[in-house]
Amino acid sequence: MRRALTVGLVLLVAVSALAVLRLVRARTEALAAEQDREMAVRAAAAHAVSLMSIDHRRIDDDIKRALATSTGPERARYAAGQAALRDATLKNKAVQTGVLRASALASLDGDRRTAQVLIVGDAVIHWEDGRKAPPEERFFRWRMDVTNASGLWLVSRAELVQ
Repeated sequence: MRRALTVGLVLLVAVSALAVLRLVRARTEALAAEQDREMAVRAAAAHAVSLMSIDHRRIDDDIKRALATSTGPERARYAAGQAALRDATLKNKAVQTGVLRASALASLDGDRRTAQVLIVGDAVIHWEDGRKAPPEERFFRWRMDVTNASGLWLVSRAELVQ
């Protein structure tokens, strides 16, 4: 009888320990998924602000910042257009100031390696080249694909949408 009671207690402790381990593992997984969701949205938001904020006085740093927040096709697309962007910005002495209005996670794949983020931002551009043109407002709406590249979330595709 005593042996049966001991075996029963050992089994109860073992089952309880397994249940606790499963709960801890599930909680850890949920926290990791939440962190990935937040990081994906932050990465897309940072890239959007980089795309919207261009200043002729620091154009090289602005370009570097946009390249640093992108990867794959988005980085290649931006790199291909950087010379034209730099030339136009310097020629017109353009200053574009962007503001992030909203960002939201649209989806996160099952293995949490890629996500899609929706971004809304507005920018005002003015020229310091002597022209008397009024500032111009620009409105941006993006669908961005974000990729987890070795623990760092980067934008791999940015598509303007209406």
